[in-house]
Amino acid sequence: MFLSRTGDRGRLKCDGEFHAQFTTVGPYYDELMQGVPYGMWVDYVELLLGIEGVRPQRVADLACGTGNVSFELARRGYSVTGVDISGPMIDVAGRKIAENENLRIDFQCQDLRSLTLPAEFDLAVCLFDSLNYLLLDEDLEAAFRGVHQILRSGGLFIFDMNSEYALETELFTQDNLFRNSALRYNWISQFSPQTRISEVEMYFEVHSDGALPLRFKELHRERAYSLSQVMDLLDRTGWQCHRNYEAYTSMRPGPRSERWYFVCAPKPTVTAS
Repeated sequence: MFLSRTGDRGRLKCDGEFHAQFTTVGPYYDELMQGVPYGMWVDYVELLLGIEGVRPQRVADLACGTGNVSFELARRGYSVTGVDISGPMIDVAGRKIAENENLRIDFQCQDLRSLTLPAEFDLAVCLFDSLNYLLLDEDLEAAFRGVHQILRSGGLFIFDMNSEYALETELFTQDNLFRNSALRYNWISQFSPQTRISEVEMYFEVHSDGALPLRFKELHRERAYSLSQVMDLLDRTGWQCHRNYEAYTSMRPGPRSERWYFVCAPKPTVTAS
């Protein structure tokens, strides 16, 4: 495998096969995401909980990655179970537990489409556009049904998704090629109007003292769902959407909103009289 740069744009390239998403990057994910405001995300989730007038105790952090949101929730007193399909990401999260022994977090490797958690959670969250990675209607429907099964009566489901606008305009083409960075990357996104899928080629170069750079690439895919599609799938799987916002605001989503938030609860059960 070798690395070259396209002459006109100075971008990273490497030969060889693309790795599956969230595999090879797992050990470097926290460095890659070090500027992400996880605390602000949890602040916003707690704001939404305050609007609903609830204070959950047990929280399922779905598609938790290396556990950054899980740790932030646990520091605020919640009992947290973190779930992710990526073994390498869960391995990193598990190793971080040793540095935070006083926090109550259980990490598990599971697929959102076939959750096997017990029905004991007051809140489920799924953040950072994780649900966009479910490319088929039936996959998203299976995830919604699974989350429904793990909530206690009165529980809530809060999740975000990348909007159609964000994926259509290829906002995820970005890079960090600074020579003083230990982790350099170049992401190139391309959106297909036919499939409604954004493909992001992610090229990475990891530098460490006295060693040759480690070079690898992953291919990530996200589906652009419309608001009406998401609402229809929620309705079909037994959810009521209490609130829908442009991310980190109290405003309804607009045509140029890049991320949507949803606050949902299971539909009331109708009992026979």
